[in-house]
Amino acid sequence: MIRATTVIAFVGLSACTTITDFRSSMGGVKNPFSATPTAVAPQTQVLTAKERLIAAIEGHGCELNATNVNAVLADAVINREELLQLTPQLQSEGRVEVSGSGAIRSTSAICN
Repeated sequence: MIRATTVIAFVGLSACTTITDFRSSMGGVKNPFSATPTAVAPQTQVLTAKERLIAAIEGHGCELNATNVNAVLADAVINREELLQLTPQLQSEGRVEVSGSGAIRSTSAICN
């Protein structure tokens, strides 16, 4: 009787040791160890001080003048000293025109 119980127990346990993985047939995880590609964040373009100044001037009606100078400088993230250094450079490149009143006008295609 003990042998019959032992054989039945052994057969019952051996049936439990093999478990079929039904996840792949049910639309589940097919390979839990495969790496999934992750989206790569686009790199932001770093603008130079000149590019930021031109963009800020364009954003304020294409002209930097006494009434909007603080807003343009804040948008361009530059100070007055940098403006004094950048203006002659941009003027020599033909990207801005300086009037006698001190106004600086962008000559970009956006402002023509």
